[in-house]
Amino acid sequence: MNRRLNLSVLLIIALSILVACNSATEIPQSAPPVSNPTALPAVTQPTDPAGTKPLVIATSVVLATPTPIARGTPVKGALSCPPTTPLAANAQLAARVNGQGISLELFNRQAAQAQAAMVQNGLDPKSAAGQESLKSLKQQVLDQMINDVIVAQQAEYQGVKITDDDLNVQLAQMIQDAGSVDKLNEYLAKNQMTLGDLCQQMRANLLSENMFKNVTALLPTVRDQVHLRQILVSTPALAQTLRDRARKGEDFAALAKQYSMDETSKANGGDLGWVPKGVLDPRIDAVAFDLPVNQVSDVITTSFGYHVVQVTEKDKARALPPEILQDIRQQGFLLWLKAVRESMKIEQFVQP
Repeated sequence: MNRRLNLSVLLIIALSILVACNSATEIPQSAPPVSNPTALPAVTQPTDPAGTKPLVIATSVVLATPTPIARGTPVKGALSCPPTTPLAANAQLAARVNGQGISLELFNRQAAQAQAAMVQNGLDPKSAAGQESLKSLKQQVLDQMINDVIVAQQAEYQGVKITDDDLNVQLAQMIQDAGSVDKLNEYLAKNQMTLGDLCQQMRANLLSENMFKNVTALLPTVRDQVHLRQILVSTPALAQTLRDRARKGEDFAALAKQYSMDETSKANGGDLGWVPKGVLDPRIDAVAFDLPVNQVSDVITTSFGYHVVQVTEKDKARALPPEILQDIRQQGFLLWLKAVRESMKIEQFVQP
């Protein structure tokens, strides 16, 4: 974040950026929608921006099963992604999502790629810890492949399309960035990938990006916020003394500069800037948003120490900072994905 919320702040929106890995790419025909299984907390569950279709579907209809793009397709001499072909009816599966299979062969290759990367980073695959890490890694790979299929199914239902032109434009850019087709081939060989793998990854990434925009389009961009100062000390006695001195008229900023142990805000007189509701430690949050402007709070105890805060301004609908807005969008998308996943029939045939 550009403006750090110091020791007194527990960011409750702590999310990892969605990782878009490889998965099966051909999208099945859309299925009938059912009621949304859950709603996003604190906000209205997003719907299609046009307001015509829910973004969550679930069905027991058996869907057409895609396949990974044919292996061994070289990049050399090609500036377009190869076509996909149907997965053989007797192909072994790692998992199935609403009747749509995920190739065991594709899973094994992706797991091997991920394992190779971890070994290059120093993991000992023969150690007990290494074995446990690899088991966890393989499950993460499979979970991501399942998520990619879910996103692709939802994208098909919502009419979100990734065209061959979209993929080929990205492929041409990647070749340009690599320096040549041969350089891109070297990258793929080093990472045990084919051109088909790369195109699948690009398709999954583009679908995720577009669905992310759709799902989060109606999330609020403003929130109740306070402009806050704080003094953070290590003992309740000192906190009470400073509270009393501030209430008697001593300058709060001067006291913060002299006594606060929060090095991030101390030099600015304890100024935390504008803070959205729901970002602070809940104990501070509860006090700060009820505190009248310019009044000094009672002592607040958290795991960081003892706080005295002062609200200098309030705004019921202030625009969220970009970094917090992105966190909220990520949280909303992950909650949506979790809700969709729970509504679907998912069969796992491998135990990493």
